[in-house]
Amino acid sequence: MRKCAAAAFGGAAVVAALAVPGVATASAEQDNSFMAQVAQVNLAEITIGKLALQKATTPQVRSLAQETLADHQNAQSDLEQLAGQKGVTLPSSPNEQQQNIGSQLESASGAMFDTIYLQAQIAGHQEASALTRTEIDSGGDPDVQDYAKGFLPVVLKHLSDAEADANALGIPPKGVNSGSGGLAERAQSHAADLIVMAGGLAMAVGAGAVLLRRHRRSG
Repeated sequence: MRKCAAAAFGGAAVVAALAVPGVATASAEQDNSFMAQVAQVNLAEITIGKLALQKATTPQVRSLAQETLADHQNAQSDLEQLAGQKGVTLPSSPNEQQQNIGSQLESASGAMFDTIYLQAQIAGHQEASALTRTEIDSGGDPDVQDYAKGFLPVVLKHLSDAEADANALGIPPKGVNSGSGGLAERAQSHAADLIVMAGGLAMAVGAGAVLLRRHRRSG
């Protein structure tokens, strides 16, 4: 009976051990993906912030641009240091969708520029918020999670300021725009993958426990 019990427990342990690396790998992918996407957010904000300082027609937009530009430059500097410590290579430019928004802003002028800029700020920071919350909840590296915890209040402050400016200027928000990077969608996908893996591990351990009880009864 002892041999059977040991074999059953050992089998469950093997299954669990095989499952753990998968969870660890998924966590590492989550951390690396977060850093890469935040780098693109920072670079996009730096680019359009500089553009807004040149083309904004209202004090609200100009003030927001100054705020976001300074904060995302600092965030990018901290991220580059963190990525260097982790051996992660960050993107050197915004993603294609973010570049498209930059192109729209380059072509726009007057009130249209302010409208596109504020709507992009609201949608982009909603997405960045979802991305950052996912890292805080599901990331595997405490250092990366600490960065996310420091980044989230900055994102939420920018979102609140952009919404207030848009309201003051009578500009309706467009909401979360998956076309400007799809950050929220990818963040949800990462979270779902981790939940599935964690559930698989729990099932494997539970199966081993059931098998152990059966052997004890049969003995």
